[in-house]
Amino acid sequence: MNRPQPSILDAPPAGIRSLLNDTAAEDQLWSDSDLQDVFAHQWKAPLAMDLGGLDDAFAQRVEMLASSKNLLLRSFGDLLTHERPPLPLLKLTKEFAKRCLNSPHSVVPHDVARVLYFASIAVALGRCRRRISTLSDDSIVDGIRWALSREWLAPEACDVLRSGLEALGREEEPS
Repeated sequence: MNRPQPSILDAPPAGIRSLLNDTAAEDQLWSDSDLQDVFAHQWKAPLAMDLGGLDDAFAQRVEMLASSKNLLLRSFGDLLTHERPPLPLLKLTKEFAKRCLNSPHSVVPHDVARVLYFASIAVALGRCRRRISTLSDDSIVDGIRWALSREWLAPEACDVLRSGLEALGREEEPS
């Protein structure tokens, strides 16, 4: 006998609320010390590993962009601190971070992904003088300021984020 599969539509409101709160609960699993370690690891993580993880063609494009003009951009840190980073790699980094943020099963904690997301936008604004986001200036500034308020953030990442505030003609709020 075929039994109908249960549907989320049949779940009581408390059950649905619980599902929606899972993402917020995930963010509470990580201590500042954990996030500092994960961010340091992600900062040094190979671009080809994370950005190229979707499919072979995508991986080849990332590798080509990362090594074009002898830039040798091997990690997120290399890309985000480079004086003239390739805009396509910044866009791919933003999309990678966005996918991590939207996935409840991401191996990258949401706070770390959120910092990478705003860092890629900040670098595009500050170093490339290009916009890679449809977010409003105020939303970008709010996101960058949120990222700068993370106690676990490395100084070089703070510099990257500040470049975005400067490009938007905003100053960092005093602590």
